[in-house]
Amino acid sequence: MDQNLRVVVPYSLEAWHQAISAIISDGINDKVIDNLVDVIRQLIDGDGCSLIVYPQGSHPHCQYRQRANSGDPKAYITHYLERAYLLDPFYRLAVEDKQHTVEGVFSLNQVAPNGFEDSGLYRNYYQLVNFGDEICLIMPTPDDTSIQISISRQSSSNCFTPEQFDLINQLFSTIRAVLLKWWSSTSEHKKQSLLKSHLEHALSHFGSSLLTDRETQVLQLKLRGYAAKYIAEKLGITLETVKHHRKNIYAKLDIGSQAEMFHLFIDSLAMVTPDSPADPLTNYFKPQLKNA
Repeated sequence: MDQNLRVVVPYSLEAWHQAISAIISDGINDKVIDNLVDVIRQLIDGDGCSLIVYPQGSHPHCQYRQRANSGDPKAYITHYLERAYLLDPFYRLAVEDKQHTVEGVFSLNQVAPNGFEDSGLYRNYYQLVNFGDEICLIMPTPDDTSIQISISRQSSSNCFTPEQFDLINQLFSTIRAVLLKWWSSTSEHKKQSLLKSHLEHALSHFGSSLLTDRETQVLQLKLRGYAAKYIAEKLGITLETVKHHRKNIYAKLDIGSQAEMFHLFIDSLAMVTPDSPADPLTNYFKPQLKNA
């Protein structure tokens, strides 16, 4: 027998059928939705799962999060929801293409940019929560909200198999119908209680008050985890030119690494208000300049 041949273990759909039966008998509410998300995790043997709602122009809301061992690193999910989500490749996939609606099942390998494992988000979020692999279900709503279910594997676990990915694809239409029904029945009061966010605007202008237009472009791509080679191809410049811009960026922002760039971005967003200048660094550096 070929030692490289993967043995596929049949999936038990009993828990799935029970979850759907509960929805039929009890109706759609937060409790049955939480249970459905965890059942999806069980179906593909995930180590963790979450349901996060991204309303347009508002902070994301974590409806549900669970790990198989009952652990929940709240400090990291709070950090993610407050600001770091802006750099999440799944979030960027859902919001960046204004011409097309992004919907379906995606793996981290499909959406993460080249060099993502060296990015600030990866080192300061994915590694800290011990994510090794992730599958994300993206479901847009009629009111421009993005509902996303994330199923994760810890770094010590094997990656999800193609069969597990295909199984979620087969169930996606049912999951989508249930989640859209749940969101449409969610009270307007609850939807409107989500704080207005100006962070997306701040991200698009981050560094623009201190850097040239080209340096700002390079900074934006570095923040989102792209490797220098890809940045050079995307911007139509040489790799050496990218490195030259990076050197200037580090000097102007008084940082020495991509990790410091990430922390500067996160810290500066904490000062963003509706009346803030376009570049969050404008307000961020003001107190330092006064004390200089």
